[in-house]
Amino acid sequence: MSHQNLLMLLSHAALAGTGIYCLLQVKNENMFCPHISFGIITINNIIGMCWCLSSYDNRIYDIFRFTSYCQSLFALPGITTSVWLANGYPKEWSWAWIITPIFPLVCYLTDAEMDMPLVDLLILFNLVGLGVVSFVKNLSYGVGATIAFALSHCYITHTTLYNYGLCFYSYFALRCLGFGQDIF
Repeated sequence: MSHQNLLMLLSHAALAGTGIYCLLQVKNENMFCPHISFGIITINNIIGMCWCLSSYDNRIYDIFRFTSYCQSLFALPGITTSVWLANGYPKEWSWAWIITPIFPLVCYLTDAEMDMPLVDLLILFNLVGLGVVSFVKNLSYGVGATIAFALSHCYITHTTLYNYGLCFYSYFALRCLGFGQDIF
């Protein structure tokens, strides 16, 4: 295994571990939105680890590509919905965050060409939605989650660094929802 493959494997393992930790922290939560976010992050990165260990098998890559797409669609809206609901915003508006990713997913599944612009627009709206509520309600971990996701999605192109950025996003999102413990 080359040095780069090992680094990518470790980044997938770190993010899968972070996702598992977050899932364990929210396991008794009545609302399922955090489970969607942390669950898809965990599943995607376990498959990413399998892909790295399989010497980049194309069959595993096809599954990994789909779960990566689902991660980009649902990781942020699940947390945005949870934060909006936890802060007393109307249910109709709050649930819209987790429902809207279904449209790009349908486009993806039907091979429509417009799915990626929709995903980028969806992520932008979710970043604004999470960031504004976090700022207004003085949720520093919510602001941290917003910044970590924005930096990871918009500025980091290397998969290994992207995964570590999502580790920070997951931790900050978990803390924003009132779970977990301070690491310092």
